[in-house]
Amino acid sequence: MKRNLTVLLSLLVLTSVVLSACGTAATATEAPAATEPPAATEAPAATEAPGATEAPAACTPAGTEPIAFPDGGKSVTGAFDQEPDSIVPYFSQMSFAVWVTQLTLVGLAEWDDQSNFVPELAAEIPTTENGGVSEDGLTITWKLKDCLFWSDGEPITSEDIKFTWEAVMDPGSAPSTRTGYDKIGSIETPDPLTAVITFAELYPPWQTLFTQGPNNQGAILPKHMLEGKTALEADPFIHQPTVGSGPFVITEWIPGDFMTLLPNPNFYAGRAKLDRVQIRFVADSAASLAALQTGDVDWYPNFSEGDITTMQALEPDVVLTVVAGSDFEHYFFNLGRTEGVDGRGVADNEGFCPFKDINVRKAITIGINRQAIVDELLAGLTAVPVSQWPNTAWTNTNLEVEGYDPEAAAALLDEAGYTVGADGIRVGDCNGEQTRLAFNFETTDAPIRIDAATAAQADLAAIGIEFTPIHTPAGTFFGQYVDGGPLTTGNYDMGGYTTGFYPDPYTDSFQCESVPNAEKPDGTNWYHLCDPFLSDLLDSSLDTVDIAARKAILDEAQKYIAENYYVIPMYARGDVFGSTPRFQFGPMGPQSNINWNAESWDVTE
Repeated sequence: MKRNLTVLLSLLVLTSVVLSACGTAATATEAPAATEPPAATEAPAATEAPGATEAPAACTPAGTEPIAFPDGGKSVTGAFDQEPDSIVPYFSQMSFAVWVTQLTLVGLAEWDDQSNFVPELAAEIPTTENGGVSEDGLTITWKLKDCLFWSDGEPITSEDIKFTWEAVMDPGSAPSTRTGYDKIGSIETPDPLTAVITFAELYPPWQTLFTQGPNNQGAILPKHMLEGKTALEADPFIHQPTVGSGPFVITEWIPGDFMTLLPNPNFYAGRAKLDRVQIRFVADSAASLAALQTGDVDWYPNFSEGDITTMQALEPDVVLTVVAGSDFEHYFFNLGRTEGVDGRGVADNEGFCPFKDINVRKAITIGINRQAIVDELLAGLTAVPVSQWPNTAWTNTNLEVEGYDPEAAAALLDEAGYTVGADGIRVGDCNGEQTRLAFNFETTDAPIRIDAATAAQADLAAIGIEFTPIHTPAGTFFGQYVDGGPLTTGNYDMGGYTTGFYPDPYTDSFQCESVPNAEKPDGTNWYHLCDPFLSDLLDSSLDTVDIAARKAILDEAQKYIAENYYVIPMYARGDVFGSTPRFQFGPMGPQSNINWNAESWDVTE
């Protein structure tokens, strides 16, 4: 699947290095009594910038070491079937690694359970109204909260923000991506609480930089731990940070066995409720489910939608939580044109002729009972999306899902000139040729996709359409142009897969100039659609950093795509979690994950 910004847009193939080893946890000492952090005082007026580690005089850290686990302390254990490679997020693309990052290293802001962009280390979100975003959109000014400290008691200052950028851009290091950071021209630090970021060119997704979540990697790095180092990908701190800014700090990591995290005494939101978090490395999701049933672990974050029915049967001993995500499964038409449109978007292969008719595309859309697929395959726990931006702040909430209506679908096909033949399949004239409404549908061989395609096949047969699923291993289905991948070459009729356009909403998936062909084999417009109006409309969202203006553009684009039936949003993908009844983890959303507020995790005995 493709994902915005990091070409998941590349879709992410998550790998892990699991090392076998033996070891036992060190005996924990009793935790010191928690103290209330001192009241924050106003930062002094800036004259000359003080040294990088200077903090306002009234601020003192609550401690310099992780808080030891006390006798009878509260603890939870999670299960991971992939062992993280590197916890510092700029050097990993692994979801399991990023989930640990959320527990240990934070950024200037994050997305909460309602997909709102909210401050973490920052005092407020920069806007044009508060002076944080310049009129030309090139300068973003972040203000830190007062009295911030790393877990070792060193102050967190604006110098750490600047250092993070310098570390990512260091040519001697090999981060997994520099996207966005390479658009920054300079960072100035006029005082310990202020970072003034000036971009060399307009960069509307600035919110994805220096901010940490499950879908973007932007935690602030400690200058005092890494300054002067290069080739950071090989540095032990990158693999296992010993100093952090999140609610917990990694204190022990036995490869192939477990990881222990203890509370950070200086976390900006206060001491975590739990006294310890442990993560066990297990073989697979089946082992995780077995451990949940015995109570050996308290949560597992990576069940599949195919596990929903099994887990429902285990309730209440195992608690099932499904969060409708911002990723979505969608079906789409090959709308390629070998002549292009006004010289733009030339495709190697012409799409199936009847798909050029909006009535045919609409009939197929409303001829599939998408809600039944959600109810039967996903236990009704997600939803049919209104657009390709579901469950985000960018969703056009004025749109409504068009429901299943086979009678109306049949009428549309009649109107388009396709009548039912002797074999039950409709036939009609398309560009002067008699054409049967019979075509292939290509997707992967994932079980849920097989079941969904079978249901769609039966629905469409009822209105005279022969829809033939072809299930291909993912490696072949998502194959590159040079390898003859069906999506990139346009050698398919209809297709289906999962993608998502978030946390930033821009996608070039509809851009005329991104249609793959022999001259542009890396093009990412796998719909092979060139609609100049839509292409230019979405590109215009990159001409401003004003969030309201971008939202208006995205709303218009979603409405236009829906009115033209260019794609069929099938269902929002579900993030499926399993937990024990004792583990109380609070609210979560598709852009926050379970880990966004780990300081509030608790247990009930």
